[in-house]
Amino acid sequence: MPHTHASTKAEAIHVALEVFQEVHHHQPDPHEKARLVSDTIKEWEHEQVEVMHAGAEAL
Repeated sequence: MPHTHASTKAEAIHVALEVFQEVHHHQPDPHEKARLVSDTIKEWEHEQVEVMHAGAEAL
């Protein structure tokens, strides 16, 4: 999954859903959507941890 670079989880999920629809030419079914949301949240949280660590190292 690509980096989200979104400022909020909601924004990251919204973008991920839009990208899915563009790539697959349909809206995700409930199982696809659940997986997409889960994967997006994991990636977003991972990015936030990286940002926090980078900020801590700069101090």
